Amino acid sequence: MTRQGNDQSEKELLNRYAPWVFDQQKAEKLLKEYGAGKRDFRRADLKGVILEDTNLSDIDLSGADLTNAELENVNLSRAKLIETLFVNAKLTDANLRGANLSRANLRGAVLQRTNLGLTMLKATLLPDGRLSP
Repeated sequence: MTRQGNDQSEKELLNRYAPWVFDQQKAEKLLKEYGAGKRDFRRADLKGVILEDTNLSDIDLSGADLTNAELENVNLSRAKLIETLFVNAKLTDANLRGANLSRANLRGAVLQRTNLGLTMLKATLLPDGRLSP
């Protein structure tokens, strides 16, 4: 393989995986700061993050962008998720019990085995595009 062909392959790999690495760096930073006691992550850019087996109870992600995020077995109980974007996000086995999702956007999101007990859905855009009362 020529040097030029090798450079092209490297560029293709970077274009494919660099966004994922960057997204995971954002996730790792969030987890580190949360573990240190921080709870205010309003307007955080968390597009495309993947979080698994994580406790984020009582976190404030109001106005945050979790578009295309994947949350599996994540505890968001009592979280403030006001005006949070979950567009095309995937939430599997997530706990949103007691969370406030007022004016959040869940359009296109997939919720599988997600606990929404006592969750506030006020003017929330649901996955099917309907607006909650």
